[in-house]
Amino acid sequence: AIHAVDLTAGQTYVVDTGHMVGWDEGVTYEVSKVGNWKSTMLGGEGLVVRLTGPGRVYVQTRSPQNFVDWLVPKLPTQRS
Repeated sequence: AIHAVDLTAGQTYVVDTGHMVGWDEGVTYEVSKVGNWKSTMLGGEGLVVRLTGPGRVYVQTRSPQNFVDWLVPKLPTQRS
């Protein structure tokens, strides 16, 4: 699902980069790491976005890979 989060002026919201969908023009953002560079580069994790209002932010509840992992087993398969 995609959720909208309304930020007031100066309010911040931190989210993993894999869950970001978009944000309004008035929202400012800064990408930063969490943890050390080794875990970020080798694990592909550890980057977050700090968004500051005012404006609306859109986030998804599943990361793209988790969504695919959930979806693929539910897709119909071609029978021989």
